[in-house]
Amino acid sequence: MELTPETVKDRLLLFLKDQRISKTEFARKMGLSVAYVSAMRKSLPEDKVVKMTELFPQLNRDWLLYGEGEMLIEPLAPAADNGFMIPLLPVEAYAGNLQNYSTSVALRDCAYIGCPVKGADFAIPISGDSMEPEIHNGCIAAVCRINDRAFIPWGHPMVLDTENGVLLKVVLPSERGDDFIEAHSYNPRYPDLQIPKESVLGLYRIVAYMQRFTTM
Repeated sequence: MELTPETVKDRLLLFLKDQRISKTEFARKMGLSVAYVSAMRKSLPEDKVVKMTELFPQLNRDWLLYGEGEMLIEPLAPAADNGFMIPLLPVEAYAGNLQNYSTSVALRDCAYIGCPVKGADFAIPISGDSMEPEIHNGCIAAVCRINDRAFIPWGHPMVLDTENGVLLKVVLPSERGDDFIEAHSYNPRYPDLQIPKESVLGLYRIVAYMQRFTTM
């Protein structure tokens, strides 16, 4: 199995090679010098990453920054009557308990559902009552990954991907200091969790909630 390059620069160069884009062409489109590209260190400033993903929408931002997922993504296709199609992960964010899940899910294993808004990376079903009455058991959350290294939008419900599993909580600063995150439940029956930041693999902002319907 081919290993994912370790640094952002290495992954960028692999992407350029795969897409047959020369360093000169890439630098011209980005408004950079070829010398800047050649001398680039392990990572890139956030503004450069934003511009890059706008110029090359086929580039998977999570793969570029974190080495997660596939190099290329397929553009969202408009659904016939319900917004944009996004993958529905075959896992559940249990609002009451941490659950153990695989750290990677192949898109080929996902069903696709319509999302009413643009900008979502994927959808995930919610189970549990710890976020009642605001967020109901059985709904589906459409989420997009945020750059938690830049800042964390405190006070908002978010999906957390942690070493111990996936959960949905309101994210707050922790009384234990900057190395922890407090995960708060709306339901007062559930105590707050103090989660080490080093255990958080990713934070996902919720862009829409959708109700799951079944037919007999």
